[in-house]
Amino acid sequence: MKKISLLLILIISQQAFSQHSIKFEESSFASILAKAKAEKKLVFMDAYASWCGPCKLMEKNVFTDKNVADFYNKNFVNARIDMEKGEGRDLAIKYGVRSYPTFLFLNGEGDVVGKELGYIQSKEFLELGEKNNNPQLVNTNLAEEFLKGKLDQDGLLNFIKLYASKDPILAKKASEKYFTNKEDKSFSGEEINVLLSFTQSVDDDNYKIFIANKAAITEFLPEKNYTQFNNYLKLMKIVSEATDDKTKTIDDAKVLKEGEGLFPKDELTKSLSVYKLNYYSAHDNFPAYEKTALEHYKNPEEFNSSELLAAASTIGEKSSDPKSLQIAARWAEKVVMSSENYDSTSILATLYDKLGKKEEAKMFAGMAANFAKEENKDATKMIEILNKK
Repeated sequence: MKKISLLLILIISQQAFSQHSIKFEESSFASILAKAKAEKKLVFMDAYASWCGPCKLMEKNVFTDKNVADFYNKNFVNARIDMEKGEGRDLAIKYGVRSYPTFLFLNGEGDVVGKELGYIQSKEFLELGEKNNNPQLVNTNLAEEFLKGKLDQDGLLNFIKLYASKDPILAKKASEKYFTNKEDKSFSGEEINVLLSFTQSVDDDNYKIFIANKAAITEFLPEKNYTQFNNYLKLMKIVSEATDDKTKTIDDAKVLKEGEGLFPKDELTKSLSVYKLNYYSAHDNFPAYEKTALEHYKNPEEFNSSELLAAASTIGEKSSDPKSLQIAARWAEKVVMSSENYDSTSILATLYDKLGKKEEAKMFAGMAANFAKEENKDATKMIEILNKK
């Protein structure tokens, strides 16, 4: 009799649990969008991974909260999709899901209209749902709404966050409109982050906001950081004016002279060097890139592995100068000593091959080929090195 009673208790408690939990659709993503369209609701999607601890806590503690469950079940079509299985893999790429849990609010077209990351307590999670429960967005293309001037200040701020990586140019335009329309003279931390992210030149409209509101901004941002950011923008203006796109060259002397006082000389020189590397690489001026890289990385211990490897790879691919190749090989050797993977070993193998060091080239090409299998990468070039006589 005790066993029967216990079984009944378990069944009843399980039913109560299921009644007070967000009900997630078990159909395909396309079907979920179609249902949202038909019911004129937004989709709430919990993008999770099976190994994610905070995801499990959300499932156990938050999705089962009665107030949360009632609100989400009433107002959204809910989906919970593992981003590392099935169609979740493609959805993770499409929506740029890189951390778990990621919560997305989508309209019937699959456009993101709201996004949040990480574990959220029940009260805040309910507020998140209330904030994103906007019927006007159900069948709306946010970009079109922005271009038509239909987004209010809250809508603009949300749009900027959503489009910052998706379409940074459009997000920048939205930020300019947001700050132009802003009447409140105080700034939140979030607003300052947006302003700094989309102020890229002293010629930007946002730069005028940055200068005019220094007092309000420095309530959050230390004045030292404010000055550094301002000086950086001034330096970029000088560098831009010293850059000749026709000849693909940069007037170093002009930058160092006019930039004096903005930063200490060694910092100014390093900043100019980094700009030159990026510029020459983007504009296919390899001779200038090679010269700059050899000078910039002359003390390789001062740089991280990814920087060294990128420079070594470029020189290995484009240089025919034995001295340059030998220096680049030393950079790659340094990286391999701390991190053996396909990228580091394949770049070192390529450099050794161009230097005519056949045994070394084959040894690292063999290592790279093995890493390629583990990392699911193309080992064609490494096999070619291994097959050389």
